Amino acid sequence: MADELQAAALLEQRGLRSDAERRYRELLDRRPDWAVARFNYACFLRRGGRLEEALAEHQRALELGIDQPEEVHSNIGVICNELRRDADARASFEQALALNPAYIPALYNLALLCEEFGEREAALGMFHAILELNPAYHDALVRIAYAKRITDPADPVVRKLRRQLRRSHVDELARESLHFALGKALDDCGLHDEAFLQYEAGNRLGAKRLLPYDRAAEEARIGQIIETFTAARLATLAPVSERPLLFITGMFRSGSTLFEQLLAAHPEITAGGEIDYFGRELAGAGRAFPDSIAALDAAGWQRLGSGYLDYLDRTFPGGGIVTNKRPDAFEWLGLLKSMYPNARFVNTVRHPLDTCLSIYFQQLDGRIGYACDLANIGHRHRQYQRLMQHWSGQFGASIFDADYDAFVADPRPVAQNLLRFLGLPWHEDCLGFQRLRTRVRTASIWQVRDSVYASSSGRWRNYERQLEPVRRQLGQPSA
Repeated sequence: MADELQAAALLEQRGLRSDAERRYRELLDRRPDWAVARFNYACFLRRGGRLEEALAEHQRALELGIDQPEEVHSNIGVICNELRRDADARASFEQALALNPAYIPALYNLALLCEEFGEREAALGMFHAILELNPAYHDALVRIAYAKRITDPADPVVRKLRRQLRRSHVDELARESLHFALGKALDDCGLHDEAFLQYEAGNRLGAKRLLPYDRAAEEARIGQIIETFTAARLATLAPVSERPLLFITGMFRSGSTLFEQLLAAHPEITAGGEIDYFGRELAGAGRAFPDSIAALDAAGWQRLGSGYLDYLDRTFPGGGIVTNKRPDAFEWLGLLKSMYPNARFVNTVRHPLDTCLSIYFQQLDGRIGYACDLANIGHRHRQYQRLMQHWSGQFGASIFDADYDAFVADPRPVAQNLLRFLGLPWHEDCLGFQRLRTRVRTASIWQVRDSVYASSSGRWRNYERQLEPVRRQLGQPSA
C-alpha cells in the first residue's frame, strides 16, 4: 500500500495530476479507513487549490485517529488561513500546540498570523521560542529582524544573522533569506554600502530560483496586450456585471498595501488582499496572457467573469466593496474593464528609483523573474509605464494614480481625493488605519503597521551609485 502512495506522489511530480488523483481515489476506495492515505490525498488537494475538499480529507484523517495529529491541525490552520477564516486558523494552530507545544510549524504559522494582525509581542515571543527549540530555524530569526528597527550594528540579531551566514551547512534558500534580513538590519543602521553588499549576495542566490526574464520577449508581450485591447476591441466585449469592483495595482513595492489598508478603514470597503483568481484561471487556460483570452468563446468569457463574482460572494459575504490588491494585475486592466464596466482601478505610484530599489531589497516569489537584477527591474518598470499609458488613453477616468510620495508628504488630500474618486464619503478612520486591527498581508508588514513609510521615501538617495543600471533602463541621466 505504501508503494501505491509513492506511485501517486510520483505521478504528481511528473505533472500527471489526473492520473495521481485516480490512483489516490482507487486506493481510498479499497482502504477508506487508511488515515495516512487520507492525509496524503488532502495535501494533494491543497496543492491543487481545492481547499474545501482538502479540509474535509484532513478532518477525516483526524477522525480515523491518525498519528501525530498536530501536523493535521496545523495543515488545517494553513488552509483556513488561505480561505481567510482567521478565527478558525488561529484555533487550529492552537489545537496543534495543545497536542504538542514544541511543534514548530504550528508555532511559526501562528506567529505569522499574529504578525498580520499587529500582535508584535506575541509574534516575537513565538519566534524566540522557536529559536530556543531549534537555533537553526532561520525563518524565525529572519522574522525577528524584520519585526524591529535595528539601530546598533552590534545588536544581538545582527550578530546571530552573521553567525548563521558563516555556517557552511545552511541551504541556499535559507542563506538567501539571511542575506536579505542582514541587509535590512544594516540599512536600518545607516550602513548603506555594507547593506547593499548583503542584498547583492541575496539576489545572486535568488536569481538561481527565478524564472528567466527575456527583455525582448517582455516588450513583445506588452505590445501584444496593447494591440489586443484597443478601443475598438474593448467596445466589442460583452460586460459580465455592472458591480463597482475595485482593483489596486501598480508595480510591486509601490505602496499597494498601504493604500489598501487606508481604504479598508472605510466602513464600506473590505480588504481582499492579493486575490489570485484571474492569475490562476488565466494560467490554467494553457496559454500565456493575452492569448488565453483570445481562445475564450462567449460562454468562457462569461464563466471567467462570473466566477470571480462567485468567489467574492463566497469568501466575503456582506463585505461591501472588496479590494483586490494584485500589483501585477496592471496587465489585465483591459480585460477587467471590459468585464466590469463600472470597475475602478487604483494605480499605486512611487518614485521609480525607490520602487526599483525596494523590489531589489525584497526576497520575492520565484515567478517574478526580473526581481534579482537591477537592470531587469528597471526594464520591467518601463514596460509597466508603457502599458499604463495605454490604459489611461483608453479609460483614464476609471484609473486613480495613488501617489505614495505625495501621501507621505501630506496624507489627507491624497486620501480625500481617493475616496472622492470612488464616490465614497470621507471617513476619518482612513487616516488612522494603523490603529485598526485589520489584517495586513505583505512583505512589509511592520512598515505599514508602524508608519515608517516616510523613512522609505527617498531611500534611493542612499544608493545612487548602485542604481545606475536602473537609470539607464528608465532613460534617466546618471547621478
